[in-house]
Amino acid sequence: MYQNCEPNDNHITLHDCFAEKMYFHKGILSFLFPDGFWILANHPKNMSENTVRTNASQVDFEMINDEIENIHISIFRKNKRGHIIREDWESADFISAVNNGEYQIEFITKYESYQSTLFKCWVWFDKEPRHAECEIILDAKNALYYWNALCYDRAW
Repeated sequence: MYQNCEPNDNHITLHDCFAEKMYFHKGILSFLFPDGFWILANHPKNMSENTVRTNASQVDFEMINDEIENIHISIFRKNKRGHIIREDWESADFISAVNNGEYQIEFITKYESYQSTLFKCWVWFDKEPRHAECEIILDAKNALYYWNALCYDRAW
């Protein structure tokens, strides 16, 4: 499967990376990144002085109590009056929307506290307005970051 696995993101960032598939199976939420994620210059396996992309990669989050209810997703859209409305999504519906190609998730910022991670993201779609702000909150025990190779020709 994957040659490399990191038990934390000390040397990894998902900033500006796109997840095009998501899966929830046996308490694990997986994000698949066909275009990879970033490995920082100080990672022991990075033989360059630059932050570089991986090839296709994956991040697995082990949810507390193995439950999908520990995934909280909100999308923020403007209504006809121009007010921002928060839409809370059922996790399974959001996962289906991503897997059906309706949405791509672009990760922007990550905030962490004990067993909780907040990702500020954009969801991208084919019709106007083309994107919306999104928050993904995961109540997770841990995360594993998987990839095969570094792409030194794809430096930050």
